[in-house]
Amino acid sequence: MTTAATPATPPLRCPDTASAYANQCAGSPTTWALVRDRHDHQLWRVHGPRMTVAVKVANGQNATRVLVREATVLRAMPPGGISVLRTVHDLHSAEPWAWLITPWADGPTTWDACRALRDDAHNGREEARRAAVELCMAVGRLHAVGWVHGDLRPHHAVHTTAGVRLLSCAGASRIGHATSATYLGGLVHLLSPQLAAALESSTAGVMLDPADEVYTLAAGLWWAATTSWPRAFGDAGLDPSTMTALALRRAIATANIPLASGTAHSWPEFLAPLTAAMAQVPGDRPSAFQLADQLKAVPL
Repeated sequence: MTTAATPATPPLRCPDTASAYANQCAGSPTTWALVRDRHDHQLWRVHGPRMTVAVKVANGQNATRVLVREATVLRAMPPGGISVLRTVHDLHSAEPWAWLITPWADGPTTWDACRALRDDAHNGREEARRAAVELCMAVGRLHAVGWVHGDLRPHHAVHTTAGVRLLSCAGASRIGHATSATYLGGLVHLLSPQLAAALESSTAGVMLDPADEVYTLAAGLWWAATTSWPRAFGDAGLDPSTMTALALRRAIATANIPLASGTAHSWPEFLAPLTAAMAQVPGDRPSAFQLADQLKAVPL
């Protein structure tokens, strides 16, 4: 079992078969780094002279099913996403497990690309606008070929030299196909009221609509630019820091929480098209491509 040099011994280990294949892909010598360590899953970055790969390992029924679903989705999604190098799983043993190896997406996330804007609203504008447009275009291309991501957030998009790579695709589905019954909608603060309401009333999965994903896209860009949530929970007498995800989803589903105001921000022109997209009903909401055009026109 691979136990790369890390400050503490992780509770999981990378199976020998996975580490051998990752080392073969990356070439010798390899450097292993533990990027994420949870009780039921890990993410490793394996760098070598040939390439850098991501190794995901999951143990337990829930984490294993999520990883297996992500591998299945990645193989079915259109070109331009993350390719699967190899995946192996056992869902039926007493202790289910799975591992997945993909190329490492190298570059800043959308959240990272907006860091300079958050630190200095004048010097970071060009990088933030470019990243926002690139993300909108990537989402638009995904929608155009009949897919929705299902868990868009600024940390799940990497801006590589080959284009935007969307990560964490376990919730992705084809347009017109219901999600799994366990789908929760991604980050609850970025849910549209319509999708939140649909999730509240369904026990067998929901149909993801590109218009709801555009809402999440705009909400995520608002968050990346401001570090604040796009809805003014305080104006509705709510403190989201004290609420469970379920309680927040139910509150958002009522559509009674007003959108936050961007007028006090030092770059309100950037926030204006995001607010407008979130404020419109799904049938009138711009497409991801249209939102990209609107952001391109925002003056620096």
